[in-house]
Amino acid sequence: MTILKGAEIDRFVASPDPARPVILVYGPDGGLVSERARAIAAKIAPDLDDPFSVTRIDGDALASDPARLADEAGTIPMFGGRRLIWVKAGEKPIAAAVAPLLTSPPEGAAILIEAGDLKKTAPLRTDAERSGAAAVVPCYSDGEADLKRLVAEEARQAGLQVDPQAATLLVQMLGGDRAASRAEIRKICLYCHGQGTITPADVEAVAGESLTLGVDAIVDAALGGQPDELDRLLLRAEGAGIAIPQIISATTRHAMSLHKARLAVENGTPARSAAERFEPPVFFRRKVAVERQIGLWTADRLQRIIVRLAEAGFETRARASVAPTLAGRLLMSIATTARQGARG
Repeated sequence: MTILKGAEIDRFVASPDPARPVILVYGPDGGLVSERARAIAAKIAPDLDDPFSVTRIDGDALASDPARLADEAGTIPMFGGRRLIWVKAGEKPIAAAVAPLLTSPPEGAAILIEAGDLKKTAPLRTDAERSGAAAVVPCYSDGEADLKRLVAEEARQAGLQVDPQAATLLVQMLGGDRAASRAEIRKICLYCHGQGTITPADVEAVAGESLTLGVDAIVDAALGGQPDELDRLLLRAEGAGIAIPQIISATTRHAMSLHKARLAVENGTPARSAAERFEPPVFFRRKVAVERQIGLWTADRLQRIIVRLAEAGFETRARASVAPTLAGRLLMSIATTARQGARG
């Protein structure tokens, strides 16, 4: 198998292996696909505008002329060096054009294929995964740890520190598309230029509108027993490109914090005090909602919900194609259960 994972991807992007000249970069996160493909291309051909070392081919055009790829790969560079043939896959299948190069890899060229979210059974993907001449770079939506690294990286490049609570707030609104996430972080860094540290107030000031489309409202609708509102917010989140694993992760974290607060209430702490001491602290605009949630649940019911959310976290990452359906059903079930608690 030639599928790269985790740190292998970072190492390959930083230094592509000449022994694997056919490189397939694909996945549902179009921004990350584009970012990684361009980074790999720049390592192979430092001047991406040089027509003698870089040939760009439209995938749909290639599908109509499959032999062109092998012809291009066999062309000897005019000024020596390694050529880059950069294919952007479209709607039409190009596996027939790529297959000969997987059997007889080119020596003087690298074939970089930038594709979308290929199914497991897609011939282009399966052929590349089985070939020792290929490197397969999957690009899935960033998880929490990935987003934290992205925030830290962009802030460091801008000469800024990030307040931990600001980082948590920012991570909750990102995900779904790497390019969109970078753009949002850079917008906040620009706003904070010269002040040293990014604060929660800065995040709210710059990204307040985005936050209304973020996961906080979804989490509160689910655990607050508002299925109709939840349904509306999930549709908005899908349109905004918010990643399903990110929603499940945030809901899990909040449910765990809610469980701790509920245990305190069951041991005699007033719900308002438990909300004030909530960890991590919630912003003032959410405190009323959190206090209400504490009253809707018992510690035992929350414990069962946490287990189900943990299972869903694994399922939504392993089965990306059905993640929206899995997450929607679970969150709607949680909202219905919470509403029943309110009525009881």
